[in-house]
Amino acid sequence: MSLAELRDLFIVIFSLVAIGATLLLSILLLLLFLRVRSILNSGRETVRNVRDISSLVSGNIVKPLVGIASFLQGLRQALEIISGVVRRKEGKRSGREE
Repeated sequence: MSLAELRDLFIVIFSLVAIGATLLLSILLLLLFLRVRSILNSGRETVRNVRDISSLVSGNIVKPLVGIASFLQGLRQALEIISGVVRRKEGKRSGREE
């Protein structure tokens, strides 16, 4: 076997190894892509569920609580105004009597 034939044999062997490695790497990348895609789809579904839950909580819990808090704040302010008016009237009455 001459040196040229040996060189050609190594070229063929290394070419076959390179083709095999490329196919193996392509298959591994495809499997990785499929796994990552399923994980990303699962993440998207989780985000969608969280968004639905937060909108449900916002609509059914937070909005009524804000309404109640606003009503109570208005009631408190009304009572403060009324008690302030009553205090002023009482102060005027006690001032006249003396």
